[in-house]
Amino acid sequence: MDEAGSAPVADSHAMAEPTRDTPAKHVGGGIAVAALIIMAGNVLSRLLGLGREQLAAGLFGTGDHIAAFTIADNIQTLLFDLMVSGALEAALIPVFAQWAAPDAATRRELRRISGALLLLVIIVLGSAAAIGIIFAPAVVDGLIWFSRTPDARAPGTVALTIHLVRIVLPAAALLGVGAVMQAMLYGMGKVTAPALATTARNLAIVIAMTLLASAIGVRSMAWGTVAGAVLVIVLQLVPLIRAGAMPRLNLGFRHPALRQMFALYIPVFFGLLFSTLAVIVDRGLAWGAGQDAVGAMRYATTLVQLVLGLVAAAISLAALPTLARHYGNRDEREYKATLGRALGMVTFLIFPATFGLAALAYPIANLLFGHGATDQHGVRQIALALVFYLPGTLAAAYDQVLIFAFYARLNTRLPVLIGIAAIGVYFAVALSLVGRFGMVGLVLANSAQFIAHTIMIWYAARRAFGWHAETRLRTLIPRCALASLLMAAAAALFWLVLDRALPTMTGSRHVLRELSVVVLPVLTGAAIYLALIARTSSQELALLKNAFGQKLARLRG
Repeated sequence: MDEAGSAPVADSHAMAEPTRDTPAKHVGGGIAVAALIIMAGNVLSRLLGLGREQLAAGLFGTGDHIAAFTIADNIQTLLFDLMVSGALEAALIPVFAQWAAPDAATRRELRRISGALLLLVIIVLGSAAAIGIIFAPAVVDGLIWFSRTPDARAPGTVALTIHLVRIVLPAAALLGVGAVMQAMLYGMGKVTAPALATTARNLAIVIAMTLLASAIGVRSMAWGTVAGAVLVIVLQLVPLIRAGAMPRLNLGFRHPALRQMFALYIPVFFGLLFSTLAVIVDRGLAWGAGQDAVGAMRYATTLVQLVLGLVAAAISLAALPTLARHYGNRDEREYKATLGRALGMVTFLIFPATFGLAALAYPIANLLFGHGATDQHGVRQIALALVFYLPGTLAAAYDQVLIFAFYARLNTRLPVLIGIAAIGVYFAVALSLVGRFGMVGLVLANSAQFIAHTIMIWYAARRAFGWHAETRLRTLIPRCALASLLMAAAAALFWLVLDRALPTMTGSRHVLRELSVVVLPVLTGAAIYLALIARTSSQELALLKNAFGQKLARLRG
């Protein structure tokens, strides 16, 4: 294995220079195109994710089996997030973007940097996964201890959870390898393969459940999770090989680029420790908050993540490299303009998405999850969780863009401090409400956490780099909110009318009825929203239209 090269990393305030000056409209269009690709990947991923959760709901319901898998999956996800995933946007992409130039010398250095990081990830995550497998009973006992009734589930459910933990933990190490590769590609502006990574994971789980559920039950989801992690790695290999950027494993852990990554990530790591504690407490409390609590919160979270993935994650990831370059060039004007455009696109999309889900929470939950092992009580619990998650979802969309705005400025410390304060809000609300309201208290605590975080980071942006919402954004937010409220009222009314007008059906006609009472109100609401907001959001519509046009032109080429 080679030693790391001696080329110095760029100064922390001097990101890679753009190859030429880029007009603002082209920057906005570039973000829109990248966001469109990421959105397309998220659409595929979320559709498969919905298919995965529909299968799970039909096969395992909202009871003990899905609770066991959810706890096991959360443990491997927490390990992955803590060690690697949390560093993706905060440290890996901004630093890799400095080494994204295609010339041979820079590309060789990129391979050395990524190879050293990759080897470190394999050592750390592989060791942590091995320890977790050996001490899985203690890990599970420690998590469910936070439940006020640790014996709320049968001993057989606890034993199943331990077994599932031992199956899925290797996925954390595999996903860590894939995440390093994704960060390299994002840094080079190649977003297609990383955007499809989650699609590959969900596809593997869906196939595993379809083929194996009848034989091994919920264990099929665990084995599918491991197979999905392998697919993530395979998917990133092709573009890396084509770009001549395959990592070269080496022991150069002291390379200046890795030092910069660690310096950026250390504050995030400590913040994630608090976040991990919050998730552990949340899962532990949900374990004892009712038979259906863990499952209902899981399925509702799938819909919430669908919205955030399509809107906030796509736009944030697309804007991050551009924000980092503007900051590195000390171009505060374009930095703020790019941030404003990103928040404008978020505003245009997030209000109708969240208001629409709130208005149609029950028919959507019934259509997607109300079959097989999930009864009507389970459907109502899913809809209830969804409604109370949505205020936090609306705030989280803005929150994610603003967090990335700080990451682009190589400032990870302030978002972490804000995150710790917001976790304090979660604990205060959760511990005071869970005893009285059960699952709803936990969901409200989650929303309170996101709302508090968004308020604090918006204020921090004003203090840290003089961010003030431009006049257009201040106008756009209330208009989108009002248009979305009217849209939601019309969609809800249309659903109630259809639900009463359409006769009860059975078999395939029953599915068609359920589909009609969701799709027709959604289409009507979308038309109403666009009609109300078209003139106000002409810039966002133009960016999205141009992005579609450019993507189609590339596909034809």
